[in-house]
Amino acid sequence: MSLEAGWINDADNHYYEPDDCFTRHIEQRFKQRTVWIERKGEGPGRMYVGSERCEFFSVGAADSIGAPGLMREFLRGTTDEGGSPSLNPINGLDYAEFTDRKTRLGKMDEQKVHACLMLPTAGVGIEPQLREPAHADVLYPTIRSFNRWLEEDWGYGADGRIYGAPLLSLFDQGECLRELDRLLAAGARFAVLTAGPVSGRSPADPYFDPFWARCQEARLNVVYHIGRTPFSEMYNPAWGLRPHPPSHRHSLMEYYLSFTERPITDTLTALVADNLFGRFPELRILSVEYGSSWVAPLLRKLDHIGRLFSKDMWRFGTPPARPSELLQRHVWVSPFFEDDVVGLARALGPTRVLAGSDYPHPEGLLWPREFAEELEGLDDGDKGRILRTNFAGLVA
Repeated sequence: MSLEAGWINDADNHYYEPDDCFTRHIEQRFKQRTVWIERKGEGPGRMYVGSERCEFFSVGAADSIGAPGLMREFLRGTTDEGGSPSLNPINGLDYAEFTDRKTRLGKMDEQKVHACLMLPTAGVGIEPQLREPAHADVLYPTIRSFNRWLEEDWGYGADGRIYGAPLLSLFDQGECLRELDRLLAAGARFAVLTAGPVSGRSPADPYFDPFWARCQEARLNVVYHIGRTPFSEMYNPAWGLRPHPPSHRHSLMEYYLSFTERPITDTLTALVADNLFGRFPELRILSVEYGSSWVAPLLRKLDHIGRLFSKDMWRFGTPPARPSELLQRHVWVSPFFEDDVVGLARALGPTRVLAGSDYPHPEGLLWPREFAEELEGLDDGDKGRILRTNFAGLVA
């Protein structure tokens, strides 16, 4: 992928989904039981899963949200104002560059973004609720419908610019493999999984090896993106906290226990500890919008624990290298712009860091190229890798 001077690749872009993204292509018998939006009057629409309120996004994910980059200075620590993502709210569905592919391409030209990973907004908040017994039979019809909407409205990168990332779920391996095969035939290069265990199993349990084998063979990039996970149910109730806190309304303890670092660090630890990378040495895992302050401590901690293990203490075989080396080979991280990105590059390696703006979310950057400001202290080669060539290598 050859880029003009000053252009970048962005590994963290989003759309705001239309109200029918889950229902447009779903079978009629599931239409009243999938994810849908109820609109009455001019206020935010209520989001439902069947007859239940959606637990993570109680209203439409595009309704009453902050403008792109709204929180930039607050997150940089240069002001105490603007800490709310819904300050001076807008309706995301009113802006064509957030909802329409052609308009977004024009915006990318203005931003000097050559190619981007295009990720869900509402789509990362629904899969665990759909695993529940009352909804489990509509989980895969919902995922298939969403992915067909994504193919129709955004595509999977055939033009080399917008790489839509469809949803997958390991909840039912047969259904998952059928949808994975369909997505690969349609040209998908990325897919989003929910972080955490699945039905009492580690995602690296050999039970799931048929899935990982297909991912490796197809060179599919598996993405873990912040959103609803099983961790809130696993950790919160024991502390007297809500099992399903809604997005952007966590308490401090709920946020700490189950929202940001724990889901990704526990999941990556499982992939190492259960020897997934020993069985599949070409897998590629992306961590997007989980930040990066956890990376260096995790590398140190896992290496320390790994030295204490005897060979017969690894459940599924002894990994082929130190935990830190496995994560440095197999994991790419797109950090928060306000993180210590230079420190991340030194801990994980500059070939495994991806520039990501989170555009058009209020926590992100209005101008993705501002990510370059976080790279002072690195040489030009490493800056180019983070801003351009690392992403290009994932889609080559």
